[in-house]
Amino acid sequence: MKPDRVQAFSDGIFAILITILVLEFKLPSYTQGHLFESVIKQWPILFSYILTYSYIGILWLFHHDLFNKLKTTTIMMNVINLFSIFLITLLNYATVLLSETISTENIPDMRFAFGIYDVVAFLISFSFVIIYLYLYQHPEILKDEVVDKFNLKINRYPLTSMSLYLLAFLLNYVQIYVGLLFLILGIVFHAVAYFKTARVIHSSH
Repeated sequence: MKPDRVQAFSDGIFAILITILVLEFKLPSYTQGHLFESVIKQWPILFSYILTYSYIGILWLFHHDLFNKLKTTTIMMNVINLFSIFLITLLNYATVLLSETISTENIPDMRFAFGIYDVVAFLISFSFVIIYLYLYQHPEILKDEVVDKFNLKINRYPLTSMSLYLLAFLLNYVQIYVGLLFLILGIVFHAVAYFKTARVIHSSH
């Protein structure tokens, strides 16, 4: 199978995920003259949406650039990709849990919801470890000009993000908002890692 067909399928899933996120926005119950206050009370939905939209967007950028650098694909690569996409789809459920529990401000529920998001993010990064390990073992499916730079510069990034999400999970049981901060830092790290990765990959032209 050609990489562009796998990429087209994956792009469709990413687009659906972001569309589903938008569907969480609904007109709140309000009394006349107090719509502003009712909308402001929906800030947890907006916060969760921005967080997950940014995360999915960054993951899509990684995925898009990665498959652009494959000259072919294999059955195993396709299976690994499906596993990674499956984990990414779980972000929608984790996002709903996040927004709902922040709205209630119930600490045990928030801790559980934040923990679910941390675990999903950890597993997504782990799936990229598997992808990069597979590509390291099968450089023949990579375009020739990116093999060396890909192996030397990029493989460590998912391990770093896994460490941040693990810390976020553990810190939920120390101070929940510190745990949330590390979750956000993990996503910010993904953005930084993407730009560094893109610079390395595109410098190979």
